[in-house]
Amino acid sequence: MQFEKFFFGFTKSLFISGSILLLLWAVIGGLMSGQAFVILGPFIMGPMIIGFWLIIVPMTLFLTFAATDRSGTEILGALAVYPVLVAALFGYRAVEKARVQNDIEIARTALDSKYLQRKIDSPVGAIKTLALFGNDICTRDICAIALADGMAERVAILGRPPRTGASRYEDNPLKGEPLWVERTYRIAKGEACLSLDSKYQVYRLQNVGLFGICIERSDQPFALEDALLILDDETSYVNRPNGLKGGDVSAAYEIKGRIVHEIARWEAGALSWKGPRVGERFETIDFLRALTGSSHDAVDDAAKLTLPERIDAAYAGIGKTRIDLASVVEYLRSTPGQNDRKAELDKERVSRLRATAEKSCPTKSKEASKNPNYVEQCLGSYKRFVDWYFDAATAATLKF
Repeated sequence: MQFEKFFFGFTKSLFISGSILLLLWAVIGGLMSGQAFVILGPFIMGPMIIGFWLIIVPMTLFLTFAATDRSGTEILGALAVYPVLVAALFGYRAVEKARVQNDIEIARTALDSKYLQRKIDSPVGAIKTLALFGNDICTRDICAIALADGMAERVAILGRPPRTGASRYEDNPLKGEPLWVERTYRIAKGEACLSLDSKYQVYRLQNVGLFGICIERSDQPFALEDALLILDDETSYVNRPNGLKGGDVSAAYEIKGRIVHEIARWEAGALSWKGPRVGERFETIDFLRALTGSSHDAVDDAAKLTLPERIDAAYAGIGKTRIDLASVVEYLRSTPGQNDRKAELDKERVSRLRATAEKSCPTKSKEASKNPNYVEQCLGSYKRFVDWYFDAATAATLKF
């Protein structure tokens, strides 16, 4: 009889404690991916531990004793669960520690020292066709900068071949399927950059201070036979089986027909989800600069300009390319010392900034004729900028 009471107490306590621990494990595992845990773990582990002891443990004890009949033997059985759980926990930790250490050693063995270097021993020079995988429309990421700095003559965005069923196509550029280009981009100058056609892109260039050029888009698809493909950690296809986790990965592949050959790789991250981090963080554009050996960085040069110099650069672009006022405003906002509301402008710069805004939002245009609010909407970001950046007197002279 006493043994039965002990067993009942043990079973009830094991069921309650085990259910709560399993639920807690499932919730934490569902809310936090491995990569998120690597990033957020150091910040939330303390609160999680405190919450466990102040909330989970008292709740478990309350439910356990509420389920017992309060007899000494059954309570003793309920309490006996906890040494067993503690022993199981320490056993699991020992096994897990050994597994993690084994994963770390495997990853360390598979890690080429060149992956941690932030240089390329033999740069390939300017790339004739740079292939990218994804939905890049050349208004973000590395496409526009690669073209503007001359790292690539053409950027090709890969997509699915025509008339290919979903069940017959492996959506992985490294699997040997025919690589198909959906659209391409090139740098253009002159008349093409003055067109209002949406295929001429200026936004990504002008918001980082590059004027006088634009990006020309072609939607003519073709099979890719000769190119250099760049993949990064935004796609899992670039990850090695035992590669670094939760950091940065960029790799370059030479494409010759259906042959895809890796020629360079950088990595940074953790040796395992619970292991130490190695490698300096980087951006994909840094990898591409090193790969091509490009020392020209027009974006960095433009970022060093003062506010008057930035106004001059935008003004100089008038007549050479369509001016996107929202991009110009974004570029001016990023000027170092932008929180200084006492910024001053000489009369020449006031005139040039006004002229840039007027040229960007002409009152006599197709858009203005179709939409009576066009000019006011076009000038919206500009007016908010001058009100925020300059004193009232200067802002008044800049408006019209």
